[in-house]
Amino acid sequence: MMGCMAATATGLPAQSSRAERPADGSNAMRRMKHSVSLAVALLAIVALAGCSWGGSKGSSQGLIKWSATATEVEGPGVGQRAPNFRLKTSSGAEIELASLAGRPIVVNFFATWCANCREEMATLQGASMSSAPVSVVGVDLRESASAVNQLAADAGVTYPLALDADGSVTRAYRATSLPVTYVLDGAGIVREIVRGPIDAEKLASAIAAAGTTS
Repeated sequence: MMGCMAATATGLPAQSSRAERPADGSNAMRRMKHSVSLAVALLAIVALAGCSWGGSKGSSQGLIKWSATATEVEGPGVGQRAPNFRLKTSSGAEIELASLAGRPIVVNFFATWCANCREEMATLQGASMSSAPVSVVGVDLRESASAVNQLAADAGVTYPLALDADGSVTRAYRATSLPVTYVLDGAGIVREIVRGPIDAEKLASAIAAAGTTS
């Protein structure tokens, strides 16, 4: 009896040990695969973060911050610092609003399908070619470079036409209907907003007023 009991006691642990070994190995393998998956995921996150950080150095498009020294409240209202932006132009160059600071700036929001936008382009072109110190830039809403270039050729426009591909800049300026023209002073402060087509007299007056506050 004792021998049988001893044999039974000795055998059960032995059988249990043999049964557990594959489970232990399987668990270890699962833990190893899980660790490898986590490591790969972390590396992917780091790589993506590195790409996004690298891409933001001088190549970000859309709305961007003014310099750290700017203290005025940013916004699209008169008396506020206009939202800064960096966009591709229809010619393939880049333009940043802040780079135009130092003299009055005219920012005109338009689209090729907008009849009033087409009509006022001659006025804007005249301002850009005048002797008055002013920079004029058009911002097109979500259209291709080829469509914008065709309009520029038809209208005889030579001032830069920026492409607001995702509409973020147009939204920031609350240009809910086109055209809309912003006249800024040399510090980028909004001095005049004209919703709808602008005529030569109104534009010249707004530019002159912005020049006296620069």
